[in-house]
Amino acid sequence: MLNFSEKKLHKIGRIDQIVRDYFADRPEEKEVSAKSLMPLLIEKGLFEKDHRAGLPIRSLLRQLDTAGKLGLVKHVVVVRKEVNRNWYFVRGRG
Repeated sequence: MLNFSEKKLHKIGRIDQIVRDYFADRPEEKEVSAKSLMPLLIEKGLFEKDHRAGLPIRSLLRQLDTAGKLGLVKHVVVVRKEVNRNWYFVRGRG
């Protein structure tokens, strides 16, 4: 089991708030890929830059998933493929 620093836990909480606000501002949207939110997460100061199609957010979500802590992000859904995982944020889970 991975240990998460207080700083990383704060970042996870902020991501959850930003996603909740994203859906509140866009009532017509039901789902968005995690990598599509990278510009917003960068704008809010959670990540410095995007590279490799959302790798920073995908890596963080993968760490949470591996540690069994994915529930810390209320709006996230993972679609597991044979090799990869696809990450989405969805309305109404939190």
